[in-house]
Amino acid sequence: MRRNQVAVVGAAETTELGVIPNMSQIQLHADAALNAIADAGLKLSDIDGFATAVETPQQMAHYLGITPTWVDGTSVGGCSFMLHVRHAAAAIEAGLCKTVLITHAESGKSMIGKQPRFTPADSLNGQFEAPFGVYGPPSMFPIPVLRFMKTHGITHEQLAMVAVVQREWAAKNPRATMKDPITIADVLNSRMIAYPFRLLQCCLVTDGGGALIRPTAPRISRTSRSTYQAPARAWRRRWSAR
Repeated sequence: MRRNQVAVVGAAETTELGVIPNMSQIQLHADAALNAIADAGLKLSDIDGFATAVETPQQMAHYLGITPTWVDGTSVGGCSFMLHVRHAAAAIEAGLCKTVLITHAESGKSMIGKQPRFTPADSLNGQFEAPFGVYGPPSMFPIPVLRFMKTHGITHEQLAMVAVVQREWAAKNPRATMKDPITIADVLNSRMIAYPFRLLQCCLVTDGGGALIRPTAPRISRTSRSTYQAPARAWRRRWSAR
């Protein structure tokens, strides 16, 4: 075993998911963080590393009342949090911290305290994408997807099957927003958004978030737990129990 081997010992989502108009985006981050900390059997004071994107790590650390020795604000889109997991492992291995909290949350539906997205007119995106209506994943992904379809001979029906199967998986999750089954015909007959993507092939916009804990090996042996045991306490009870 390496000196600072790491693992994930706590993981949780926000207490509610879907439409949460009574909580800001920062509160959603904190809610997921407190649930993950409780799932790991730790306290806020055990956290000495923090990583997040969109909201800055310094803002979230201040809001949670922690003073980490290591932070990571890498923001490269939807895969930012995968990089945070990798960076956290490297930071622990280097001895920069012992227990890292990683959070993600978005008030995508209610837009409460959400950071505005701004594309400067003189940026590359502002000059060569925005004038042509390219903004957000539904209009950014069609060109590479069309190339993939042409290269590999993928049909529209096969592409639609991705949404069908995802809905099947969602039906097995009691916290999912959309659970009704859909067919390939449903997908192909839904409203066109940006060719070849139709409405049922686009991501839902919701409120919520998630968090996980990465500790060092010594702490793993003391706090290891196998499952997330449901969103535990009410917001005020958890917050006052810091």
